[in-house]
Amino acid sequence: MKISKSSLLLLTLISAIFVFGVVGYSVIEGWSLIDSVYMTMITITTTGYQEVQPLSPEGRMFTMLLLVCGVGTVAYSASFFMKDLFSMDFTTRRRIKMLKQIHEQKNHIIICGYGRMGRVICNELTQFKENFIIIESNPDAVKELENSDYLWLEGDATNDKTLITAGIDRAKTLVSMVDNDSDSLYISLAGRSLNDNLYIVSRASDEDAKLKILRAGADKVILPVLVSGLKAAQSIITPEVDDLLDIDGLNLNESNRVQVAEIPVTLSSKLYDSSLRDCGIKLGKVIVIGIRHKDESFTFVPESDYKFKNGDTLITLSTADSFNDVKEKHAS
Repeated sequence: MKISKSSLLLLTLISAIFVFGVVGYSVIEGWSLIDSVYMTMITITTTGYQEVQPLSPEGRMFTMLLLVCGVGTVAYSASFFMKDLFSMDFTTRRRIKMLKQIHEQKNHIIICGYGRMGRVICNELTQFKENFIIIESNPDAVKELENSDYLWLEGDATNDKTLITAGIDRAKTLVSMVDNDSDSLYISLAGRSLNDNLYIVSRASDEDAKLKILRAGADKVILPVLVSGLKAAQSIITPEVDDLLDIDGLNLNESNRVQVAEIPVTLSSKLYDSSLRDCGIKLGKVIVIGIRHKDESFTFVPESDYKFKNGDTLITLSTADSFNDVKEKHAS
């Protein structure tokens, strides 16, 4: 258990006052060690027992000084330690509960790094009601996570044990948003070795790093600088379209923000073997702009009589609320 600086300071101060009292009674009154310890203890704790021996005038003055210095310090320390103890107990119980929830997660997303990109990703996944676990080692980011409702682990994402604790063998996606190409490379390599079916998304600083991370096992590598540049170019070339799908400058919590999302089709899906015309999707809420098939081919603007097959993924344009409503009604 790690002792905070405040706790260490208070313990040092109490110890100094206690030693001061013991030495003072020994020198002023000439008492034995046991009598001096006993007298110091009942004085600073205001127990109120009778003095072990009658005090001299100097001894009484010293006792008053000890009372002024010791009683307030002991009282404050007691309240501080009790508060710290209850807080520690709450934090411990919360972490135990969180670990239990993490162990129960299946088909979830693991996000390595809660930096600027990680925060945006977490917000978006929350909007789309996806289950995810964050791995973070930065103390400032951890402190922020402690006040959030997210599931998270404090640890090094490049450590296999941390990834295993996060349930990487049960996860569907691994996202590496750490600001270090070497770490992203290792996380991708570890993720692929621990779960062959994992979909891995990573970030990189340049094209050279991107190629290395792809070879390490990542399925997709994002270059934040390149994406930002393209985004700026789109804002100049097609400002009206860009405003419709804009992320920059908008409240990321707005549920009416238009965005691209996907709906998978499985054998258990209500969409399976039904057509776009018959499946009940209201085009006013969700626009199907294409279908990516199991063989990786893509159909742009499918015909209304096309029957959805197992392994199809609908690429849609919608708001978060509309998407979630359609997904709950048709995807499962």
